Formats: sequence, C-alpha cells, structure tokens
Amino acid sequence: MKTLGYASCFTCLAATAAKPDEDLLRRVTDCVGRLSAQIEHHWLLSDQPTEQIETQRAHMEDILDALVTPDTATRILSNRIDAKMAHATLLTQAAFSKDDRRAAWAEKRAKQELSQCGTILLEPAPESVAMADSTHVSEIESVNQGTWQASQ
Repeated sequence: MKTLGYASCFTCLAATAAKPDEDLLRRVTDCVGRLSAQIEHHWLLSDQPTEQIETQRAHMEDILDALVTPDTATRILSNRIDAKMAHATLLTQAAFSKDDRRAAWAEKRAKQELSQCGTILLEPAPESVAMADSTHVSEIESVNQGTWQASQ
C-alpha cells in the first residue's frame, strides 16, 4: 500500500512538473516571433548581417519546441504570428514614419523587446571568451593533458 501511495504521489508530481510555466512559454513564443520579424526586416531594408539574430532565433525555437505540447501548439503558433506582426509594425514605424518622435519611440521599443529576449538565452561572459582565446594553460588542463598522454 505504501508503494502504491508513493507511486501515485510521484505520478502527480511528474505530471505537474511536465507543464511549462505559462509566462516562460509566452515570452519564448513572443521572442521567436519578434526575432523572425527582425530577420525579415534586415533582409528587406539593410545590408546588416543577420547571423547572430538567426542563431538566437534557432536557440529560441529549440526552447520553444521543448515547451510546446500538442494541446498548446495551435495557440503558440497564433501567439508567435501575433508577436511577429507586432514587431514588424514597430520596425515599419521606425523606418518609415514621417513623425520623428514616433519613429524614435518605435525603434526604442523594438530594441527593448529584443533585449528582453536576450535575457532568456545564456551568453558567455566576456572574461570567459577572453580566456578561451588565450594560450594560457591552467594547472588542471596540464594535469589532464599529462594524464591523457600517459594513458596513450
């Protein structure tokens, strides 16, 4: 009886743990849509490289794929399209508005939305990138290399 009780508790916990946080799901969905609009905007209006944005969107899509269930797939696709259209509207206002204040506001708002998307993704710290580029070998690395060479 005790085993059956533990099994049912574990099943309930597993079922609730498998549900994604709705706020995270909404944020990731919005970011995928916004990054898609940003990529299209770069393709259409400028010669700026889109590689970084495409990489961010690919990572966001991976996160979104992990969070989407068959029950939420339709709603998520709809939200993604809505976010893409909203961001495209901001970018269009920023590029083509005759009112300079409105254009500046739209550009600022679009950048704010994209910066919020950047907080979801983990990026290497500047010092770790510098460390990766250096030729300095730490004590741990030299021990690991020595062990590897000895095993050969």
